[in-house]
Amino acid sequence: MELTHSASAQHVPTLRQKWKTVVLASLGGSLEIYDFIIYGIFAREIAQQFFPASDPLASLIATFSVFAIGYVSRPLGGIVLSSLGDRFGRRIIFLVSVLAMSASTIAIGLVPSYAAIGMAAPILMVLLRLSQGFFLAGELPCSITYVVEEMPRRASLVSGLVVFCLNSGVLTATLISLALHALLSAADVVNYGWRIAFIFGGLIGLLSYWLRTSLEESSEYQQLRGHKSRRPFREVLRRYPAQIAVGVGVAGIVNAANSLLFVVLPSYMTAVLHHSASLVSAGQNLGIAAMSASLLLVAWLGDRIAPRFWHRLGVLVFLLGSYPFYRLVAAHAIDPIAVFVVIGSAGGLVNGAYAFLLADLFRTQVRFSGIALSLNLATVVFTGITPLLVTRLLHSVGPTAPGIFMCGVALVALCASLCLRRLGGQIAGGESDQREA
Repeated sequence: MELTHSASAQHVPTLRQKWKTVVLASLGGSLEIYDFIIYGIFAREIAQQFFPASDPLASLIATFSVFAIGYVSRPLGGIVLSSLGDRFGRRIIFLVSVLAMSASTIAIGLVPSYAAIGMAAPILMVLLRLSQGFFLAGELPCSITYVVEEMPRRASLVSGLVVFCLNSGVLTATLISLALHALLSAADVVNYGWRIAFIFGGLIGLLSYWLRTSLEESSEYQQLRGHKSRRPFREVLRRYPAQIAVGVGVAGIVNAANSLLFVVLPSYMTAVLHHSASLVSAGQNLGIAAMSASLLLVAWLGDRIAPRFWHRLGVLVFLLGSYPFYRLVAAHAIDPIAVFVVIGSAGGLVNGAYAFLLADLFRTQVRFSGIALSLNLATVVFTGITPLLVTRLLHSVGPTAPGIFMCGVALVALCASLCLRRLGGQIAGGESDQREA
């Protein structure tokens, strides 16, 4: 009996091994998200190289249109990659996606400009963005699925750690932007500086691949054995339509808030409100850092107070505060640095809770597919169109457009948040969402 116990214990990962798996899965995501978000950070430079126009705002709109195109392929990528992940395992998706992302990112850094090859330049950019979106579609859902199945009793904290590392990837991208603008002239950044950022991103993507080769399947997934779903995507559509709708609403406000902070605000603050690019870049870095600290605290508290309450608090902050806040921003009544820090801190409330809430909506057999479908639909609707829609709203309603947009998104998120307790509770062994505030 003692021998049997010892033999079985050898197959049970230790706590240290579990944390190693969580950290590696999370860090890999931070490297891959860098590859995708760097496009938005260098939107102005890319606009001049690939979408020249007499009106700078029209050029920026064209660039953000291609930014949005990167999200068009995400639902398909999410369906394909998550179905394979639920049927054959999470690990293989990690490895394939990062290699494809790295290749696409390096290729973007090497595409000749419009002046060199004409219309072929923006066409190649569109195709490469579609490739990025397809393979990134499985990245975050896979990471969330992986860590909550590895450590279900700390699901809020470990899923928050995934999002924290994603933000770290974005922070790395903004720091690279800050360094390039500090070391190079404005003309050099436009001509070749932004390309350095993309090539660097592709190379660190290869580092992400190397990190992930040591990962094994999540403990909970290995226990499924013969109980895996043969058609996970169909099962999600048939049995979890309400959960998908709620998941889209829960993730929607996260996507919209992050898109504003990471992509829209830098161009908005410089092109519309005429703040200096260096001040805006520094403010954005501080805003992302504030969000990272805020979301990690919320994720840690989520193992004590149900994450749905933190998400709901964040939604109410955006619903009640967005419009008056952006009126002050438009009137130059708030310091640009403070603008980013306030938005980042508020965003941490929803960022620190949503990953757990999505995972808690679906059982293990279809969790990857459920998270991927919900998250990628939310990404298409709320992230892909946010820069384009807010930029167009600026023409019709003026500089308070971001506040009006966020109020609408927050209203949708509030409706979804009110359904979480009834539809959740699928994380095996998790205790976070069973506790009352």
